[in-house]
Amino acid sequence: MLNENSDQVEKILLEKTRAALTIIESKEYHYFGGTSYYELHNNEKVLEAAIDAIKKYGITSSSSRSSYGTTQLIIDLENEAAKYFATDDAVYLSSGFLSDAAAIQVLNQENKFDIIFIDENAHYSNQFAAKLTGKPIINFPHLNHDELEKLIEHNCNEKFKPLIMTDGIFPIYGSIAPIDKYLSIVKKYDGIIWIDDAHAFGVLGENGKGTNEHFKLNSNKIFFGGTFSKAFGGFGGIIPGEKKFIKQIKNSSLQNGTTPAPSSAIAASLIGMKLLKANPQLKNKLWQNAIYLKTQLKKIGIETNETHVPIAAWKLKSKSEMEKVQKELLKKNIIIQYINYVGSGEDGVLRIVVFSTHTFEQIDYLVDSLKSIL
Repeated sequence: MLNENSDQVEKILLEKTRAALTIIESKEYHYFGGTSYYELHNNEKVLEAAIDAIKKYGITSSSSRSSYGTTQLIIDLENEAAKYFATDDAVYLSSGFLSDAAAIQVLNQENKFDIIFIDENAHYSNQFAAKLTGKPIINFPHLNHDELEKLIEHNCNEKFKPLIMTDGIFPIYGSIAPIDKYLSIVKKYDGIIWIDDAHAFGVLGENGKGTNEHFKLNSNKIFFGGTFSKAFGGFGGIIPGEKKFIKQIKNSSLQNGTTPAPSSAIAASLIGMKLLKANPQLKNKLWQNAIYLKTQLKKIGIETNETHVPIAAWKLKSKSEMEKVQKELLKKNIIIQYINYVGSGEDGVLRIVVFSTHTFEQIDYLVDSLKSIL
Protein backbone atom coordinates (compact mmCIF):
# COMPACT_ATOMS: atom_id res chain seq x y z
CA MET A 1 0.00 0.00 0.00
CA LEU A 2 0.97 3.65 -0.35
CA ASN A 3 1.44 5.41 2.94
CA GLU A 4 2.56 8.96 2.27
CA ASN A 5 2.32 10.02 5.92
CA SER A 6 4.91 7.55 7.22
CA ASP A 7 8.61 8.32 7.50
CA GLN A 8 9.23 6.01 4.57
CA VAL A 9 7.22 5.10 1.51
CA GLU A 10 6.09 1.54 2.14
CA LYS A 11 6.68 -1.09 -0.51
CA ILE A 12 3.95 -0.89 -3.11
CA LEU A 13 1.91 -4.08 -3.30
CA LEU A 14 2.00 -5.65 -6.75
CA GLU A 15 -1.61 -5.79 -7.90
CA LYS A 16 -0.98 -6.33 -11.61
CA THR A 17 1.85 -6.28 -14.13
CA ARG A 18 3.82 -3.05 -14.01
CA ALA A 19 3.65 -0.96 -17.18
CA ALA A 20 4.48 2.57 -18.30
CA LEU A 21 0.98 3.38 -17.11
CA THR A 22 -0.12 1.17 -14.23
CA ILE A 23 -3.02 1.00 -11.79
CA ILE A 24 -2.33 0.88 -8.05
CA GLU A 25 -5.15 1.10 -5.50
CA SER A 26 -7.53 2.22 -8.26
CA LYS A 27 -5.28 5.12 -9.28
CA GLU A 28 -3.33 5.44 -12.51
CA TYR A 29 0.40 6.08 -12.18
CA HIS A 30 3.22 6.88 -14.58
CA TYR A 31 5.58 4.07 -13.68
CA PHE A 32 9.36 4.59 -13.96
CA GLY A 33 10.57 1.64 -11.90
CA GLY A 34 11.44 -2.01 -12.40
CA THR A 35 13.35 -3.46 -15.33
CA SER A 36 10.74 -4.68 -17.81
CA TYR A 37 12.43 -2.54 -20.43
CA TYR A 38 10.06 -3.52 -23.27
CA GLU A 39 6.99 -4.51 -21.22
CA LEU A 40 7.31 -8.01 -22.63
CA HIS A 41 6.21 -9.37 -19.24
CA ASN A 42 2.76 -8.14 -20.21
CA ASN A 43 2.93 -8.89 -23.93
CA GLU A 44 -0.08 -10.86 -25.19
CA LYS A 45 2.01 -13.36 -27.19
CA VAL A 46 4.30 -13.97 -24.20
CA LEU A 47 1.31 -14.54 -21.92
CA GLU A 48 -0.35 -16.90 -24.38
CA ALA A 49 2.85 -18.94 -24.72
CA ALA A 50 3.13 -19.20 -20.94
CA ILE A 51 -0.46 -20.41 -20.60
CA ASP A 52 -0.08 -22.96 -23.42
CA ALA A 53 3.10 -24.31 -21.82
CA ILE A 54 1.39 -24.90 -18.49
CA LYS A 55 -1.42 -26.78 -20.22
CA LYS A 56 1.05 -28.97 -22.12
CA TYR A 57 3.86 -29.50 -19.59
CA GLY A 58 2.24 -28.74 -16.23
CA ILE A 59 3.73 -26.28 -13.73
CA THR A 60 7.17 -27.94 -13.71
CA SER A 61 8.75 -31.22 -14.71
CA SER A 62 9.18 -31.99 -10.97
CA SER A 63 12.50 -33.64 -11.65
CA SER A 64 16.10 -32.57 -12.16
CA ARG A 65 17.56 -32.41 -15.64
CA SER A 66 19.90 -35.29 -14.87
CA SER A 67 16.88 -37.60 -14.65
CA TYR A 68 13.62 -36.73 -16.44
CA GLY A 69 13.44 -32.97 -15.99
CA THR A 70 14.44 -31.86 -19.48
CA THR A 71 11.53 -30.98 -21.76
CA GLN A 72 11.54 -30.09 -25.44
CA LEU A 73 10.66 -26.57 -24.32
CA ILE A 74 14.01 -26.23 -22.51
CA ILE A 75 15.89 -27.62 -25.51
CA ASP A 76 14.13 -25.15 -27.81
CA LEU A 77 14.98 -22.27 -25.48
CA GLU A 78 18.67 -23.21 -25.28
CA ASN A 79 18.92 -23.63 -29.05
CA GLU A 80 17.26 -20.28 -29.64
CA ALA A 81 19.55 -18.59 -27.10
CA ALA A 82 22.62 -20.01 -28.85
CA LYS A 83 21.34 -18.52 -32.12
CA TYR A 84 20.51 -15.19 -30.49
CA PHE A 85 23.96 -14.80 -28.94
CA ALA A 86 25.78 -16.45 -31.87
CA THR A 87 27.47 -19.10 -29.69
CA ASP A 88 27.93 -22.86 -30.01
CA ASP A 89 25.46 -23.67 -27.26
CA ALA A 90 23.63 -22.28 -24.22
CA VAL A 91 22.37 -23.57 -20.89
CA TYR A 92 19.18 -22.48 -19.13
CA LEU A 93 19.06 -22.24 -15.33
CA SER A 94 16.13 -21.93 -12.97
CA SER A 95 17.33 -18.52 -11.74
CA GLY A 96 19.41 -15.69 -13.14
CA PHE A 97 21.14 -15.47 -9.75
CA LEU A 98 22.54 -18.97 -10.31
CA SER A 99 24.20 -18.16 -13.63
CA ASP A 100 27.25 -16.63 -11.94
CA ALA A 101 27.74 -19.52 -9.53
CA ALA A 102 27.19 -22.20 -12.19
CA ALA A 103 29.74 -20.70 -14.57
CA ILE A 104 32.36 -19.84 -11.95
CA GLN A 105 32.09 -23.33 -10.44
CA VAL A 106 33.07 -24.90 -13.77
CA LEU A 107 35.81 -22.35 -14.49
CA ASN A 108 37.22 -23.05 -11.03
CA GLN A 109 37.18 -26.82 -11.58
CA GLU A 110 39.00 -26.28 -14.86
CA ASN A 111 41.72 -24.28 -13.05
CA LYS A 112 41.14 -21.29 -15.31
CA PHE A 113 42.10 -18.85 -12.54
CA ASP A 114 43.95 -18.65 -9.23
CA ILE A 115 42.75 -15.32 -7.84
CA ILE A 116 39.62 -13.23 -8.28
CA PHE A 117 39.44 -9.47 -8.83
CA ILE A 118 35.87 -8.24 -8.47
CA ASP A 119 34.38 -4.78 -8.93
CA GLU A 120 33.50 -3.40 -5.50
CA ASN A 121 29.96 -2.67 -6.73
CA ALA A 122 29.39 -6.05 -8.38
CA HIS A 123 25.99 -7.61 -7.86
CA TYR A 124 25.38 -9.93 -4.90
CA SER A 125 25.23 -12.91 -7.26
CA ASN A 126 28.76 -12.18 -8.47
CA GLN A 127 30.02 -11.79 -4.92
CA PHE A 128 28.28 -15.00 -3.85
CA ALA A 129 29.80 -16.96 -6.74
CA ALA A 130 33.28 -15.65 -5.95
CA LYS A 131 33.08 -16.73 -2.31
CA LEU A 132 32.05 -20.26 -3.27
CA THR A 133 35.37 -20.85 -5.04
CA GLY A 134 37.53 -20.59 -1.92
CA LYS A 135 40.07 -18.63 -3.98
CA PRO A 136 41.58 -15.29 -2.86
CA ILE A 137 39.29 -12.34 -3.63
CA ILE A 138 40.41 -8.74 -4.12
CA ASN A 139 37.92 -5.89 -4.64
CA PHE A 140 38.96 -3.21 -7.11
CA PRO A 141 37.60 0.37 -7.28
CA HIS A 142 34.40 0.62 -9.28
CA LEU A 143 35.08 0.69 -13.06
CA ASN A 144 38.70 1.71 -12.46
CA HIS A 145 40.77 -0.29 -14.94
CA ASP A 146 43.99 1.55 -14.06
CA GLU A 147 43.79 0.56 -10.38
CA LEU A 148 42.71 -2.92 -11.39
CA GLU A 149 45.80 -3.36 -13.52
CA LYS A 150 48.01 -2.23 -10.64
CA LEU A 151 46.37 -4.77 -8.33
CA ILE A 152 46.79 -7.56 -10.85
CA GLU A 153 50.38 -6.58 -11.54
CA HIS A 154 51.11 -6.69 -7.81
CA ASN A 155 49.38 -10.01 -7.14
CA CYS A 156 49.81 -12.07 -10.31
CA ASN A 157 52.55 -13.58 -12.42
CA GLU A 158 52.72 -16.06 -15.30
CA LYS A 159 51.72 -18.89 -12.92
CA PHE A 160 49.00 -17.03 -11.01
CA LYS A 161 46.10 -16.34 -13.36
CA PRO A 162 43.44 -13.69 -12.62
CA LEU A 163 39.68 -13.80 -13.01
CA ILE A 164 37.97 -10.41 -13.35
CA MET A 165 34.32 -10.45 -12.26
CA THR A 166 31.98 -7.60 -13.08
CA ASP A 167 28.47 -6.62 -14.08
CA GLY A 168 28.04 -5.56 -17.70
CA ILE A 169 25.61 -2.78 -16.81
CA PHE A 170 25.56 -1.81 -13.15
CA PRO A 171 21.94 -1.52 -12.00
CA ILE A 172 22.06 1.67 -9.93
CA TYR A 173 23.63 4.25 -12.23
CA GLY A 174 23.48 2.26 -15.45
CA SER A 175 27.26 2.44 -15.86
CA ILE A 176 28.84 0.14 -18.45
CA ALA A 177 31.94 -1.82 -17.39
CA PRO A 178 34.99 -1.09 -19.60
CA ILE A 179 35.32 -4.70 -20.77
CA ASP A 180 37.60 -3.70 -23.64
CA LYS A 181 40.12 -2.33 -21.11
CA TYR A 182 39.76 -5.40 -18.88
CA LEU A 183 40.41 -7.70 -21.83
CA SER A 184 43.69 -5.92 -22.62
CA ILE A 185 44.75 -6.50 -19.01
CA VAL A 186 43.90 -10.20 -18.71
CA LYS A 187 45.64 -11.04 -21.97
CA LYS A 188 48.92 -10.07 -20.32
CA TYR A 189 48.40 -12.56 -17.50
CA ASP A 190 46.58 -15.42 -19.26
CA GLY A 191 43.50 -14.50 -17.25
CA ILE A 192 39.76 -14.54 -17.97
CA ILE A 193 36.70 -12.31 -17.48
CA TRP A 194 33.22 -13.16 -16.22
CA ILE A 195 30.40 -10.71 -17.01
CA ASP A 196 27.03 -10.76 -15.29
CA ASP A 197 25.08 -9.30 -18.22
CA ALA A 198 21.65 -9.33 -16.59
CA HIS A 199 20.83 -5.71 -17.45
CA ALA A 200 22.73 -5.69 -20.76
CA PHE A 201 21.01 -8.64 -22.45
CA GLY A 202 18.51 -7.24 -24.92
CA VAL A 203 19.65 -3.68 -24.23
CA LEU A 204 23.30 -3.25 -25.28
CA GLY A 205 24.76 -3.91 -28.69
CA GLU A 206 23.40 -3.48 -32.19
CA ASN A 207 21.45 -6.75 -31.89
CA GLY A 208 20.92 -6.71 -28.14
CA LYS A 209 23.55 -9.36 -27.41
CA GLY A 210 24.98 -7.43 -24.49
CA THR A 211 28.26 -5.91 -23.38
CA ASN A 212 30.48 -7.95 -25.71
CA GLU A 213 28.57 -6.72 -28.74
CA HIS A 214 28.58 -3.17 -27.39
CA PHE A 215 32.39 -3.20 -27.45
CA LYS A 216 32.52 -5.40 -30.59
CA LEU A 217 34.47 -8.08 -28.72
CA ASN A 218 34.74 -11.79 -29.47
CA SER A 219 37.28 -13.46 -27.21
CA ASN A 220 37.66 -16.91 -25.65
CA LYS A 221 38.84 -15.12 -22.53
CA ILE A 222 35.38 -13.65 -21.88
CA PHE A 223 32.58 -15.69 -20.33
CA PHE A 224 29.14 -14.25 -19.68
CA GLY A 225 25.62 -15.00 -18.55
CA GLY A 226 22.45 -13.24 -17.49
CA THR A 227 18.73 -13.46 -17.03
CA PHE A 228 15.48 -13.54 -18.97
CA SER A 229 13.68 -11.65 -16.22
CA LYS A 230 14.42 -8.14 -17.47
CA ALA A 231 14.51 -7.24 -21.18
CA PHE A 232 13.15 -10.59 -22.42
CA GLY A 233 10.00 -10.65 -20.32
CA GLY A 234 10.57 -14.15 -18.95
CA PHE A 235 12.38 -15.72 -16.05
CA GLY A 236 15.49 -17.79 -15.36
CA GLY A 237 19.19 -17.64 -16.13
CA ILE A 238 21.01 -18.21 -19.41
CA ILE A 239 24.68 -18.82 -20.13
CA PRO A 240 25.69 -18.88 -23.82
CA GLY A 241 29.12 -20.16 -24.78
CA GLU A 242 31.46 -22.71 -26.30
CA LYS A 243 30.05 -26.25 -26.46
CA LYS A 244 32.50 -27.92 -24.03
CA PHE A 245 32.03 -25.19 -21.40
CA ILE A 246 28.25 -25.36 -21.65
CA LYS A 247 28.25 -29.16 -21.47
CA GLN A 248 30.20 -28.99 -18.21
CA ILE A 249 27.62 -26.61 -16.72
CA LYS A 250 24.77 -28.87 -17.86
CA ASN A 251 26.47 -31.75 -16.03
CA SER A 252 27.37 -29.75 -12.92
CA SER A 253 26.00 -30.46 -9.46
CA LEU A 254 24.51 -26.96 -9.23
CA GLN A 255 22.52 -27.43 -12.43
CA ASN A 256 21.45 -31.02 -11.76
CA GLY A 257 20.65 -30.36 -8.13
CA THR A 258 17.81 -27.98 -9.01
CA THR A 259 14.42 -28.47 -10.61
CA PRO A 260 13.97 -26.49 -13.84
CA ALA A 261 11.93 -23.30 -13.70
CA PRO A 262 8.16 -23.45 -14.28
CA SER A 263 7.21 -24.29 -17.86
CA SER A 264 5.38 -20.95 -18.16
CA ALA A 265 8.62 -19.08 -17.40
CA ILE A 266 10.55 -21.10 -19.97
CA ALA A 267 7.95 -20.51 -22.69
CA ALA A 268 7.74 -16.79 -21.87
CA SER A 269 11.53 -16.49 -22.08
CA LEU A 270 11.60 -18.23 -25.44
CA ILE A 271 8.88 -16.11 -27.03
CA GLY A 272 10.17 -12.90 -25.46
CA MET A 273 13.61 -13.48 -26.93
CA LYS A 274 12.13 -14.21 -30.36
CA LEU A 275 9.96 -11.09 -30.24
CA LEU A 276 12.86 -8.84 -29.33
CA LYS A 277 15.02 -10.33 -32.08
CA ALA A 278 12.26 -9.87 -34.67
CA ASN A 279 11.43 -6.29 -33.62
CA PRO A 280 14.62 -4.19 -33.51
CA GLN A 281 12.48 -1.05 -33.40
CA LEU A 282 11.78 -1.83 -29.73
CA LYS A 283 15.44 -1.41 -28.84
CA ASN A 284 15.74 1.68 -31.00
CA LYS A 285 12.80 3.26 -29.13
CA LEU A 286 14.31 2.29 -25.77
CA TRP A 287 17.60 3.98 -26.68
CA GLN A 288 15.73 7.03 -27.96
CA ASN A 289 13.76 7.30 -24.72
CA ALA A 290 16.90 6.87 -22.61
CA ILE A 291 18.73 9.69 -24.39
CA TYR A 292 15.66 11.94 -24.31
CA LEU A 293 15.16 11.38 -20.56
CA LYS A 294 18.79 12.15 -19.73
CA THR A 295 18.83 15.22 -21.99
CA GLN A 296 15.72 16.60 -20.28
CA LEU A 297 17.08 15.84 -16.80
CA LYS A 298 20.28 17.70 -17.65
CA LYS A 299 18.24 20.80 -18.53
CA ILE A 300 16.97 20.98 -14.94
CA GLY A 301 20.41 20.39 -13.43
CA ILE A 302 20.33 16.60 -12.89
CA GLU A 303 23.50 15.06 -14.27
CA THR A 304 23.45 11.36 -15.23
CA ASN A 305 25.55 9.27 -17.60
CA GLU A 306 24.92 10.04 -21.26
CA THR A 307 24.71 6.47 -22.57
CA HIS A 308 21.61 4.86 -24.08
CA VAL A 309 21.22 2.64 -21.01
CA PRO A 310 17.62 3.26 -19.79
CA ILE A 311 18.65 3.98 -16.19
CA ALA A 312 19.17 7.43 -14.67
CA ALA A 313 20.10 7.89 -11.01
CA TRP A 314 21.34 10.72 -8.84
CA LYS A 315 21.79 11.73 -5.22
CA LEU A 316 20.52 14.63 -3.16
CA LYS A 317 22.05 15.93 0.05
CA SER A 318 20.29 13.51 2.38
CA LYS A 319 18.16 10.40 2.57
CA SER A 320 15.21 12.39 3.92
CA GLU A 321 15.40 14.82 1.02
CA MET A 322 15.32 11.99 -1.51
CA GLU A 323 12.42 10.28 0.26
CA LYS A 324 10.54 13.58 0.18
CA VAL A 325 11.02 13.90 -3.58
CA GLN A 326 9.71 10.38 -4.10
CA LYS A 327 6.64 11.10 -1.96
CA GLU A 328 5.92 14.38 -3.76
CA LEU A 329 6.09 12.62 -7.11
CA LEU A 330 3.64 10.01 -5.83
CA LYS A 331 1.16 12.83 -5.18
CA LYS A 332 1.49 13.68 -8.87
CA ASN A 333 0.86 10.04 -9.78
CA ILE A 334 4.47 9.38 -10.73
CA ILE A 335 6.49 6.45 -9.42
CA ILE A 336 10.28 6.52 -9.37
CA GLN A 337 12.53 4.59 -7.03
CA TYR A 338 14.28 5.70 -3.91
CA ILE A 339 16.60 2.73 -3.61
CA ASN A 340 19.35 1.58 -1.28
CA TYR A 341 21.16 -1.23 -3.06
CA VAL A 342 24.67 -2.44 -3.81
CA GLY A 343 26.49 0.50 -5.42
CA SER A 344 24.11 3.18 -4.17
CA GLY A 345 26.12 4.24 -1.12
CA GLU A 346 24.86 4.48 2.44
CA ASP A 347 22.03 6.98 1.79
CA GLY A 348 20.74 5.44 -1.42
CA VAL A 349 19.77 7.21 -4.65
CA LEU A 350 16.79 8.38 -6.65
CA ARG A 351 16.49 6.19 -9.73
CA ILE A 352 14.43 6.41 -12.89
CA VAL A 353 14.03 3.53 -15.33
CA VAL A 354 12.50 4.32 -18.70
CA PHE A 355 10.81 1.73 -20.96
CA SER A 356 10.43 1.58 -24.71
CA THR A 357 6.70 2.10 -24.08
CA HIS A 358 6.98 5.46 -22.32
CA THR A 359 5.95 8.47 -24.40
CA PHE A 360 7.90 11.71 -24.60
CA GLU A 361 4.86 13.34 -22.97
CA GLN A 362 5.23 11.06 -19.95
CA ILE A 363 8.92 11.83 -19.70
CA ASP A 364 8.21 15.57 -19.96
CA TYR A 365 5.58 15.32 -17.22
CA LEU A 366 8.08 13.51 -14.97
CA VAL A 367 10.85 16.05 -15.58
CA ASP A 368 8.54 19.07 -15.19
CA SER A 369 7.24 17.62 -11.93
CA LEU A 370 10.78 17.05 -10.68
CA LYS A 371 11.71 20.60 -11.59
CA SER A 372 8.80 22.05 -9.59
CA ILE A 373 9.58 19.84 -6.56
CA LEU A 374 13.32 20.50 -6.54
